[in-house]
Amino acid sequence: MLDMTQKTSGGLVLDNVSVSFGGLKAVNGVSLAIAPGEFVGIVGPNGAGKSTLIQTITGFCRPSSGTISFNGQRLDGRKPEEIAALGVGRTFQTSRVFPGLTIGESVRVGTQRGLIGGGRTAAAFGMFAEPVNALFGIGRYRRQAAAADARSEEVLHLFGDRLWPRRDQPSHSLSYANRRRLDIARALAAAPDVLLLDEPTAGMNPTESHELADLLIEVRQRFPQMAIIMVEHKLDIVRKLCRRTVVLAEGAVLIDDTPERAFAHPEVATAYLGRVGTPGSHAVVKGHIDHAPAEPMPGPADSPAIELRNIDVYYGAVQALFGLSLTVGRGEAVAVLGGNASGKSTTIKTVLRLATPRSGEILMFGKPLEARNTAEVIGLGVASIPEGRRMFAELTVRDNILMGAYARRDTPKAVLDRDIDLAVAEFPWLAKRLDQAAGTLSGGEQQMVAMARAWLRKPQILCIDEPSMGLSPLMLDRVYEILARWKSQGLTILMVEQSANKALELVDRAYVLRNGSLIMEGRAEELRGNPAVREAYLGGANAPPQENAAPDVRSTQPNETGPVPAIPRSSTA
Repeated sequence: MLDMTQKTSGGLVLDNVSVSFGGLKAVNGVSLAIAPGEFVGIVGPNGAGKSTLIQTITGFCRPSSGTISFNGQRLDGRKPEEIAALGVGRTFQTSRVFPGLTIGESVRVGTQRGLIGGGRTAAAFGMFAEPVNALFGIGRYRRQAAAADARSEEVLHLFGDRLWPRRDQPSHSLSYANRRRLDIARALAAAPDVLLLDEPTAGMNPTESHELADLLIEVRQRFPQMAIIMVEHKLDIVRKLCRRTVVLAEGAVLIDDTPERAFAHPEVATAYLGRVGTPGSHAVVKGHIDHAPAEPMPGPADSPAIELRNIDVYYGAVQALFGLSLTVGRGEAVAVLGGNASGKSTTIKTVLRLATPRSGEILMFGKPLEARNTAEVIGLGVASIPEGRRMFAELTVRDNILMGAYARRDTPKAVLDRDIDLAVAEFPWLAKRLDQAAGTLSGGEQQMVAMARAWLRKPQILCIDEPSMGLSPLMLDRVYEILARWKSQGLTILMVEQSANKALELVDRAYVLRNGSLIMEGRAEELRGNPAVREAYLGGANAPPQENAAPDVRSTQPNETGPVPAIPRSSTA
């Protein structure tokens, strides 16, 4: 751990950095020094300022005060592309892929800054370097383009059979976990001096999380001078990778120490994990936003709210669901469990008409679903909280919440204003953020906005995809506390959840999928602790290899790579 009194020209140095959004101070006087080669974990509850700190270092947010320097050069005030050109690479909290590019092309994007006139030193022709050099065939440009291709291939080799054998396949064909790997590969292709990872294992099961951690250990060994800063909620991953952990709370550094000492600190336990005696996720706690549908549920009282019969879904030539049948009773909470790319999200997308089955039947309220698109499904009394929250980033928090009432747009404004007041009373930290752009919120804060938005729909049915993704344990308990209340009040819930144990505390029944097929179903109490669920979903020690059957089928081709040479640093044209 570096002493801030021993600043040098090398490494990343933050000196008393603060970031404010209106009257809200998201980062409050943070001072850190990261030396070359360090692997530092940043943890803390949602809303602690972790992602805002990453955004500020990389130029997406500007500090209100303080300075940020890297290798002796000031970063604060520069544009993100300028900071990237100086050797700062990053990934994002949610996966960012180019769906129209191949996997190989997507990785090569990371090398482009040096070809278009960027890089650590100025290039001839500036931003016009690439078209000018390509047009006139300047030899140096051709050599650099060839080096960029070679560097991209070397990075792909580093990821073994997860990426290399399918380098010519479209990026959208990857599973969520492999998209996260692609994000890291693209960042590494830029040969950064410091790599910032924002929730790299979000959405992965334990086996996949530790597999990625092993890869990051290899990356660290391959590039010993590259510093890595990782925001991560999974403490076992932080312990495995980091020798130093910075804990943030309310925008400030609470402790900066080894993982063992940091996590043993009583203030950290309170801030990150919640106080002892916090109600369990299954407890029903009184609140301000209660399940109060605008109209009673239609159809025969003995008919299910949702029923899927022998559903087959394809993405192109790849089958994602194989004859899936399930029911969700009125007022029942049902979870769909399974490993990544098992077909869980496709199940919800099918109900919402975001995926069209090739065969089979969808029923809602006891009759065939006639809705032709998602808007018509929502009009039937359904609300959706999608994976990744899906904020309208440039709209304010208030406007994002109001979007939930679009299907109630004939409701008097006074009633909608009252509903927003109730949502703010439920999530009081939103009060100071109502006029803030939703894209600047942390993942946990966005989840609260997404829940408030869904509640404003006043739905009969709630479809929620991965509610725990990227949330701290304290925020996760809060989400499940609200879901438990709505369930107790009769809301019908169809849930896809990565955290199987958490889901089974809430729901009545669950279906377990593997490779798009139903392998077991049962009451929640029967499935809790069932080793078959662990093998199918949690990636237990005896779990079979997970082969994806959705559009992100994993290659079974053996790893073709041998020793991978060091990736050369990018130069400029």
